[in-house]
Amino acid sequence: MNNKAPNILLIMADQLAHDVIGALGHPAVKTPNLDELARNGVVFENCYCNSPLCAPSRASFVTGTHIRNNGVYDNGAELPASSMTVMHHLRRAGYDTVLAGKMHFLGPDQLHGYNQRLTTDIYPAGFDWTPDWTLGAVPNPGTSAARLQEPRVCDWNTQMAYDEEVLFRTLEKLRVLQSGDTPFFLTASFTHPHCPFRISKEYYDLYDGADIPIPSAPANNIAETHPYNRWIQIHHECDTHPLSREEIQDNRRVYYAMVTYFDGLAGRILDELTRLDMRDETIVIVTSDHGEMLGEHGMWFKRTFYDPAVKVPLIVSWPGQYAPARRSETVSLVDVSATLLELGGVPDREEWFDGMDGDSLTGLLTGDDTDWKNQALVEYYAEGTIRGMAALVRGRHKYVYVQGHEPLLFDLNADPEETTNLAADPRYAELCAGMRAGIDPDTVDAIEKKVFQSQRVRLALNRTQLKEGVTWGWDYQPNYDASKMYFRD
Repeated sequence: MNNKAPNILLIMADQLAHDVIGALGHPAVKTPNLDELARNGVVFENCYCNSPLCAPSRASFVTGTHIRNNGVYDNGAELPASSMTVMHHLRRAGYDTVLAGKMHFLGPDQLHGYNQRLTTDIYPAGFDWTPDWTLGAVPNPGTSAARLQEPRVCDWNTQMAYDEEVLFRTLEKLRVLQSGDTPFFLTASFTHPHCPFRISKEYYDLYDGADIPIPSAPANNIAETHPYNRWIQIHHECDTHPLSREEIQDNRRVYYAMVTYFDGLAGRILDELTRLDMRDETIVIVTSDHGEMLGEHGMWFKRTFYDPAVKVPLIVSWPGQYAPARRSETVSLVDVSATLLELGGVPDREEWFDGMDGDSLTGLLTGDDTDWKNQALVEYYAEGTIRGMAALVRGRHKYVYVQGHEPLLFDLNADPEETTNLAADPRYAELCAGMRAGIDPDTVDAIEKKVFQSQRVRLALNRTQLKEGVTWGWDYQPNYDASKMYFRD
């Protein structure tokens, strides 16, 4: 064990858009703690998740592999216990690996390399949320835009209760870790600012009189949108629950208030890290599993390939080691996985990199990498859609492939709102061909067949698990031995 290895603290949000941080130029949101971290850390301005949905994105993040290689297609799909994760690797390097909060693991393995979980997950661990593509494009009241028309200010709610527990357990664990001589990888993973958009009056009132911007990308007639976005709009019931301008702005206001709430949680952890005199020896990473559309293109939540849904914030801070910087290269969360192996000094990491789809960001963190691949693969095989699809981002261009439908190509520099499809322009034929090859449509098509079979099996298993005979579940039960707490000696 290398006692000089740095501690690593991962603070993870859920559904945090890439640009809702004040220091990154947002005109309205209040994020003083993230602002300070961004000003003094390395900010990756073009970081992408590898799937715009919780469980698949997190599975990619912890394994360093794309969805096509880990099989976690949706929010009801299991990551096999035989999967090597970042946490397994760090444990081999002598790290104490601890999780407080959400990682959306499905199945009986609720640790996946963490040697301790301090809380249960906020969502079910079974196959409850397995989609059924055989039904076609169907509405889902559970993720409906109708929820955006409900009361948005509350005294308290389940999400706040969960995140307060995550905060308490994280602070409690930090105080224990402070006296140890083992490096730690501590994950504090919160559910904010995930929908439903509800927050207490205290945070809502912070935006009283604030100039809340309206979406910059106009809403389209749903019937005229690309099929994959049409399916998602039907799934979210955006076609039957249109929002008024006032409702759009107020939901954005509540979302910003939820971001501010998350910022406060992160700030409490960072303050405690400093109070315990652990800041200089700890690498802090802040990111999210996916973004939030917030009404752009008339869309809400995620499940689409537009940048607001698939770009995420990524801030890395290590005082005295990484100079403050803004990195414009295209990266993705699978790259963070490889980075953690290098930061943690995993002894045989080079041998394991071949089995990962990501590359270490350490050269970008220090400013030494001049030959970065500059691309990110994003895939989606989950609820809302009914065909396999993937997107490839290479620098300024994004190519979208949906099986059986026309492709899309956007120039993100000239057209940041992604309103002009260049795929049919002959001038971009060669570029499209190269990016299509990078996606590998044959693999997407093969995965689609696996998705149908996987859904069929899991839907049958879920009916057995929940409705027939003795029922059972995999939801994690934190273990607290009261006989060893406080004054027992």
